[in-house]
Amino acid sequence: MKKRLVNALITVLVMSVFFATPVMAVPESDNVAELEEQKNEMENQAASVQQQLVGLLLQYDALQQDIENQKERVSQAQTELQTAEQKEKDQYEAMKKRIKYIYEAGDSSFLETLISAESFSDLVNKAEYIQNVHSYDREQLKEYVKVKEEVKERKAELEAGQADMEQMSADMGRQQTELQGTLDSMKSQIADFDTQLEAARAEASAQLTQLTEATENMVASAEGQDSSGGQASGGGNNGGTSQPSGGNGGGGGTSKPSTGGGGNNKPSGGGITSTPGNASLGQQIASRACQYVGNPYKYGGTSLTNGADCSGFVMSVHALFGISTPRDSWGQLAGGKAVNYSDMLPGDVIVYSNHVAIYIGGNQIVHASNSAPYPAGGIKISSPPNYRTVLGVRRYW
Repeated sequence: MKKRLVNALITVLVMSVFFATPVMAVPESDNVAELEEQKNEMENQAASVQQQLVGLLLQYDALQQDIENQKERVSQAQTELQTAEQKEKDQYEAMKKRIKYIYEAGDSSFLETLISAESFSDLVNKAEYIQNVHSYDREQLKEYVKVKEEVKERKAELEAGQADMEQMSADMGRQQTELQGTLDSMKSQIADFDTQLEAARAEASAQLTQLTEATENMVASAEGQDSSGGQASGGGNNGGTSQPSGGNGGGGGTSKPSTGGGGNNKPSGGGITSTPGNASLGQQIASRACQYVGNPYKYGGTSLTNGADCSGFVMSVHALFGISTPRDSWGQLAGGKAVNYSDMLPGDVIVYSNHVAIYIGGNQIVHASNSAPYPAGGIKISSPPNYRTVLGVRRYW
């Protein structure tokens, strides 16, 4: 009984304390705001991861596609070289036979032809015939020289194509390692990573298809254009549509920023620019860049004379004009102002997967291409600008 009474008293005391103690309730509006903030933060994080995945996969897929296209170009160059070499051989054999005939017959055969003329008109006809024979010989000799030059050009194209292929393959090896490391890291931290990865693959594939179609339109448009000068035009590819969202776009350069780099790796604000800005400065950048043609390529380098990679070359040329750009190609796609391919001007930066170049006008680019000796590699002028999938065009001047 006593025990029950004590228990009852304890219960009464506890209840009285519970009802007597004021409760500081959190306003409902604050709770809602906090939850909304957490939700937005989670959505932003998910979107950031998705963007980073799409960016990495787009780079990888574009480079893979460029390699396949380059294989076809190299194969075509090999076929054209074989055809040119066979033509040279046939031409050479024909020239040998003709020279042998002239040597054995001598000039007396032509003199006898003239003497055998039965009338003045016949003489004129025979004289024209002899002149035509000599003209034919001269034309044949010119044709042989032309064919030899063609063989030389085809060999140079093949060597350059093979050097580009080797550079792309090296870039692909580095990119595979980087991509796999990033995917493994994300997978260990994100619960539904596989689902996000599949969605990112689909988005990257769709973007690459869009870029590829735009590039094909550029080629079709450029075919009817005079390559001797003027502004290159194209299918209106949005040079800034494909915004970078993560990953290191080595661009033939180191993925770690080197000293002397700088620049903001975040996309600049605003939409696509179609205004020329200081076009004379852009032309100066293009002209200055061409002064280093023939100098060597060096992976990770930034020296315009002793060796630079593609992004190091772009960065160092701009630095001569007091303009700061990011160090790697993916960062260079994020910086500056986005420009439509059709509005591209000399001095603009064209970004590919793991590669960048400076547009110089006349449907040409100057870039630190690959490690092969010039003219197959090194800093050189190439055409057309869309020889690879164009991820974007940026303007820093």
